[in-house]
Amino acid sequence: MGSVPVRIVYDKDSGRSRGFGFVRFLEDESARSAKDATDGKVLLGRPLRISFAHEKVRGGPVVVPRLSNVGNFDHGNY
Repeated sequence: MGSVPVRIVYDKDSGRSRGFGFVRFLEDESARSAKDATDGKVLLGRPLRISFAHEKVRGGPVVVPRLSNVGNFDHGNY
């Protein structure tokens, strides 16, 4: 098994960890196994919350879901 890239996210002003990071796995099954084994476990008195991140394309369009007009009294276009 090769090395697994890990990136811890730090606050740019204080330099302290923001409390989360990213681990990139080479195989989907390895990622699922690691998530299943660690999600909800306690580390240093705090529960771990593990989820899968979605790839963010740099410079790509940002898609914002459109909210329905339910509850708008004047039914105007927003």
